[in-house]
Amino acid sequence: MRYINYYEMKEIYFSALISFSILILSSSLSFAESAESIKIFPPKSKPFGLSYEDHAINYWKWQLSLPIDKSPYKDETGAKCANGQSSNSSVFYVSGGGGGVHHRTCTVPAGKALFIPVLHVEVSDKEIPGATPEYLRKVATIDQDHVTSLYLKINDTEFINEKYDGGIINSKNASAAQYRTPTGIFDVVFPQNAIFGAAAGPSKATSDGFYVITEPLKKGTYNIKYSGSIFCELTECLDLTFAQDMNYKVIAK
Repeated sequence: MRYINYYEMKEIYFSALISFSILILSSSLSFAESAESIKIFPPKSKPFGLSYEDHAINYWKWQLSLPIDKSPYKDETGAKCANGQSSNSSVFYVSGGGGGVHHRTCTVPAGKALFIPVLHVEVSDKEIPGATPEYLRKVATIDQDHVTSLYLKINDTEFINEKYDGGIINSKNASAAQYRTPTGIFDVVFPQNAIFGAAAGPSKATSDGFYVITEPLKKGTYNIKYSGSIFCELTECLDLTFAQDMNYKVIAK
């Protein structure tokens, strides 16, 4: 049997210590990269060849095409999050919840980007019968002018965390304003039993809001929290107050 002397033992000890330290550092870096790897497309860019406005219109056409019983809008678990999503699309739409606190778990194909509606509004002539396109735009604009807070966190990274006294329209330091994406008037077709109590049939609609589009997801789990609030006292306001708090566990695989 060969015995290890003191100096050999000391060398083995320090070698093992260095190896262990490298392993720990490597694991920490891997975790950091995993937690911070997701990025957001700049608001003036054209993710997958479409502007943010184009993506917002497509989002609403998807959202409004689903009857309330199949819509992810009021889904409390996330079981309906893939309903109506196109397998050919580069983005996966994350749904809002119409106010209140929601917790959802959603499985998403890896390689797709997420379209996240941090806070938004849609109005149509089915919801406001007889409204002109100009009036629809006015209502949507006023609603989002009076946003009082916005928040977005993905894993450990906060992208937005702001509050606005008197509404975002009166804030001089609202960095989240760059993500505001009003749309023009677009055509939609409401189904029977549509969301927002809209009557079935073709309609003119418009929207406004704060959206972000992530880069394609790698395989993994993403914890996403986004929220926002509105306080609006004008005649055209849809509600005096509105607040929602969305919490998603997105599993990309």
